[in-house]
Amino acid sequence: MKTLAFITLSVIASAAMATGPVPSTPDITITGNSTQSVSLTSVSVNNNSTGSKSEAFQNLASNTGNVTISGNSTQTVTGFGGNLTNTASGSEAYASQNLSSNVGEVTIIGNSSQFTSMINSSVNNLSSGSNSKAVQNIASNNACFTCQPTKPAGWPY
Repeated sequence: MKTLAFITLSVIASAAMATGPVPSTPDITITGNSTQSVSLTSVSVNNNSTGSKSEAFQNLASNTGNVTISGNSTQTVTGFGGNLTNTASGSEAYASQNLSSNVGEVTIIGNSSQFTSMINSSVNNLSSGSNSKAVQNIASNNACFTCQPTKPAGWPY
């Protein structure tokens, strides 16, 4: 009986895994206005990932993925001094840095305002290694899906 139960459980688990991820619509829904604000003074924001197929995602006041905002959207990043650094290193590494940006399937029903101001600061995005990618978005919109790392159906999640 234990053997039969174990085999049944294994078949159910295998069937669930074979279907893969199911995309949802949308992943994030905001019914109203959305305000995202980041203010940095004399600080460093560092994001690092190393190894084969490593991924480094740095998002400040940004929407990524499948997002719907049923209102106005305001995204602001300001800074004085310091630096923002995002790095991914290794074969097929991917570095994505987004400041005051919309990346992916982002729908805004109202007005959209994006502002980034970095004074006496540095903003760095680096991906190193064979077949690596680095994508940087500053106060912008990017629906370039070939710019994203290779993922199974339903990405981003």
